Amino acid sequence: MAVLAALAGMAGGCAHWPATPALQQTSQAGYRIDNTPAATGRSDDMLVVLAISGGGMRAAALGFGVLEELRRTTISIDGRQRRLLDEVDIISAVSGGTLPSTYYVLRGERAFDEFPQRVLARNLERELALRIFSPGNWFRLPSATFGKSDLFAELYDETVFDHARFADLQQAGGPFLIINGTDVTTGARFTFTQDQFDALCGDLSQISLGRAVATSTALPPLLTPISFENRGGTCGRKPAPWELAAVAAGADAETPGRALLRARALQSYADPDRPYVHVFDGGLSENLGLAELLRALELRKVVPDGSLLPAFGKAHRLVVIAVNALRYPPVDWDRSAAPPGTSALQDQMWSIPVDRISLDAVEQVRDRLADWQREAAADGGRRQAYFVQVTFDALRNPAERRYFEGVKTSLALPPGQVDRLREVGGRLLREAPAFRRLLAETRAP
Repeated sequence: MAVLAALAGMAGGCAHWPATPALQQTSQAGYRIDNTPAATGRSDDMLVVLAISGGGMRAAALGFGVLEELRRTTISIDGRQRRLLDEVDIISAVSGGTLPSTYYVLRGERAFDEFPQRVLARNLERELALRIFSPGNWFRLPSATFGKSDLFAELYDETVFDHARFADLQQAGGPFLIINGTDVTTGARFTFTQDQFDALCGDLSQISLGRAVATSTALPPLLTPISFENRGGTCGRKPAPWELAAVAAGADAETPGRALLRARALQSYADPDRPYVHVFDGGLSENLGLAELLRALELRKVVPDGSLLPAFGKAHRLVVIAVNALRYPPVDWDRSAAPPGTSALQDQMWSIPVDRISLDAVEQVRDRLADWQREAAADGGRRQAYFVQVTFDALRNPAERRYFEGVKTSLALPPGQVDRLREVGGRLLREAPAFRRLLAETRAP
């Protein structure tokens, strides 16, 4: 027993998450939106942004149903008939929404044959539990530098994404994918793009997709943050022009805008007292995946010459599709003089701020899209914005709405619920007023 105890101590002390590949010198290479290969035939006249929220397997199935509907939908653009799916330029995903998003961007058409069985039909929670209780991991998990989320990253790498890395994602030629996490220390959004990893002087191309997805789904306290080595300030990174403009503009502002907050967050990684960065669930900083769109629209105001994110200036139609798996399950707490129990309060402690931030993001997107349209009108041009929301609140049947609001947030759902979520995702997209307007204006006579 003494020998076993000694071995356990040594093995636990050696357990460690994978080292973050170092970036020796910053360049324009890597997984950035400007480096995404243009899909064949994708039109510059229309920019399509798809955002898929968190919500465990509920969000994964709902988001996959939307992808299936976009695949079935045909529009007429530039005089040609095109599937709307092929016009998607950017996908921003959070937590459970990263599963269908990442799989589709990596695998393309194969995703529609493989994803239902490879992900949606599985009980990922049970598979994680089996790994936690596997004797081979008994000595790894007690280590301070290896947690349950690291096991989840291994599970995703081995059984979902086949050890694919961001270099593979870049070569796949699909839409630009943004996987969102949250920096534990600062509370700032942490995106898996090379622009973000430049600040850490890390090479994102060698990071596995499974590790990124595990980070975005690492909801505490059940799961642990994912850690990365931070070498900020060692690779010659210089602030981007928009960062300098944001700092200059923020000097006289009463409150900092999104651009300034983002600039400060990126610059914070150059602090030598931060040799490590710990990241967890992206939903804690914004659960709909809309924050990156809001930042992009604000940055265009900070750098008004149109050189930044030029796709937003070229497009005459901007389509934003927000897949929102948010639910408000009915409760009876107010019927009793006694307050809710500890477990219910713990759930509310997370959901109240997350839900309020999500609702606020929706309203801000409306305002920013209206601004985007007015910019062109001021110059005599014409733009059309379409904000399409896929949400359970749009269900007209109260009984059906209650059913979907009762679907739990987990990484394992019964097959019947998965099928219904896929179906309702497609139906809610078809019935959304902004989506119907888009089809009416882009379909050939």
